[in-house]
Amino acid sequence: MNKKLALGITAGIAAFGAVTASASSLGGVDTTDLGTSASVVASCDTDGVGVDYTTAYSAGSYRVTAVKLSGIAATCAGQDVTVTLFDGSDVSLAEKAGANSGATQTLTLTAPVSAEAVEGVAVVIAG
Repeated sequence: MNKKLALGITAGIAAFGAVTASASSLGGVDTTDLGTSASVVASCDTDGVGVDYTTAYSAGSYRVTAVKLSGIAATCAGQDVTVTLFDGSDVSLAEKAGANSGATQTLTLTAPVSAEAVEGVAVVIAG
């Protein structure tokens, strides 16, 4: 065997060993496993928040102009609230954020969105 071939094989084995060693430092994750980590985050509102919409008829269709939240727990007072409206493909149609000011909160959208396109809403209260 010539020296170049032997050197190439040795370099390949060393590279394989380094990759295998770095993968083993991921806590046992290998090519057939997927690793993740999660933490439990306490919520300031444990019974949920009501969601309603303000709509307006414009140019032949109804459009969502604002999102009204209700039933927000007092423990969430002063925290930031963000509402995201999304379509059936989980694509964001609109997002609005503000400071929570009480048990009810209305967030007026910057640009109205087609009511027909709205398939879901996500609400985050964080502080």
